[in-house]
Amino acid sequence: MAEQNATRDILRDEYNAAPYHSYPFGQTHPTHLHTLAKLFKLNPSAVENARILELGCAGGGNIIPVALQFPRAEVLGIDLAEKQIEDGVKQIEHLKLNNITLRQQSILDFEAREGKFDYIICHGVYSWVSEAVKDKILQICHEHLTPNGIAYVSYNTLPGWNMVNSVRELMLWHTQSIQDPMLKAQQARSVLKFLVDGLQEDNSSYAQVLRNEINLLSKQGDFYLLHEHLSSFNHPVYFHQFMERANRHHLSYLSDAHLLTMYTDNLPQQFSKELSKIKNIIAVGQYMDFIRNQRFRCTLLCHDTQVVNRAINTQDVEGFYIQLLGKPDNPNFSEKDIKEGSEVSFTNGSLTIKVRSTIAQTALLILMQEQFKPIHYTELCKKLMVKTGVKQLDVIKHHLNNDLNLMRALFAGIININSYPGNYTLEVAKKPTVCPLARFQAQNQNHVTNRRHQTIMLDPLTKVVLPLLDGTLDTKALIEHVNTQIKEGKLSMLDEQKQPIKDEQEIVKRTKSICTTTLENMAKQAIMVECET
Repeated sequence: MAEQNATRDILRDEYNAAPYHSYPFGQTHPTHLHTLAKLFKLNPSAVENARILELGCAGGGNIIPVALQFPRAEVLGIDLAEKQIEDGVKQIEHLKLNNITLRQQSILDFEAREGKFDYIICHGVYSWVSEAVKDKILQICHEHLTPNGIAYVSYNTLPGWNMVNSVRELMLWHTQSIQDPMLKAQQARSVLKFLVDGLQEDNSSYAQVLRNEINLLSKQGDFYLLHEHLSSFNHPVYFHQFMERANRHHLSYLSDAHLLTMYTDNLPQQFSKELSKIKNIIAVGQYMDFIRNQRFRCTLLCHDTQVVNRAINTQDVEGFYIQLLGKPDNPNFSEKDIKEGSEVSFTNGSLTIKVRSTIAQTALLILMQEQFKPIHYTELCKKLMVKTGVKQLDVIKHHLNNDLNLMRALFAGIININSYPGNYTLEVAKKPTVCPLARFQAQNQNHVTNRRHQTIMLDPLTKVVLPLLDGTLDTKALIEHVNTQIKEGKLSMLDEQKQPIKDEQEIVKRTKSICTTTLENMAKQAIMVECET
């Protein structure tokens, strides 16, 4: 017990001294978990009435948006760090939410009286806690999940962390006598730079690991470095080890949160051919981790009494909303490029799909035009029938399900699916409206959470305009406000050479254009909502 208390105190002190930035994580959203459970033929609870638990919720950045989106859901978040909980509670009070509770509490103190939850989320915790807490996380997932419940757990994995551990240990050793978190992060970065600068001519694998890690860390804030690499605890595991432990708690593997990472056909043919002979999905996943040198996993779990049906058919996509993620190889792809005998390619990362059928090409064009908001499969069929003139629904479905093969596109990461529509608007209303959470966030930080559960960074103009979008001001009033900000020197209008513009008429002219573009971009970024009347 004394050892557990000491571990708890160390972690609490680290997170209080340098709070982890509380962001949304799209792959953890209950609607995403609901979607994957439906895809594999389970019967998950409707999110709008669900009980949702997050273990290690930080400041609530991942679940406050969920509570706001689904006012009839009941949401609970616990975290060890008082400071982070205090920050989240302030947001909840400002938003006047009565369906979410954030509580400072150790995971080890979670009790049976808390009842059952339909969705349990544990992101960025499992690898950074003691063995006792790891077992408690999985115990909670078993004992507190409803019969149809889904749990999400993320963790660092081997073999990817084998070489990265050397980098971590170097930084820990170099900063061992430093107490101040920000100085610790600064010195950790400096020792890596010192090594890389001295290894510029070195083409060894170790030098390349150092260069890759510095490149990764250069894109992350100090809070990430402190809690990912410099935490007192960071224990990566092999996928099969995690699942063996989960199995002991009567939990079964449902899927990865990212479908493309579990689909063997995304690997080179010689790998996919051999792996297809293996019937044990855990073994397949472990081989894939070795092939890709995997360093992080997001795993969905369910009760071992649930029957997961992995025999997915091409027509199973028909019950979902679809959103295009891939980009056409021809950036100017349009209706005039659709013709018999031509081939159209869409790519996401290293994966590409190619289609020849004009109906399938037209479907991709429609999805491209609708890319900022999911479109239901049924609506896609209707639009396709209008555009192509084909009236037979079975013909349209054949082209979507077989020629285009939307299910294959899903596993390749070219499209995404969801069982829920996007609750935002792409239209800029006469009196534009943004949800209260985004307005609050824009007043206190440089990023907001959009309605797709993503983080959107704010440019200076958007940061000024966004808090005003409560549905009471029209675009003319917003433009006048921005002009006033420029006159008072709180904003600058720059020309193409990045020099301040002095001419008032030119400022007024440009302000109108830039404000219009800014509002349109906010709509495309899923920040706008319908005005409540």
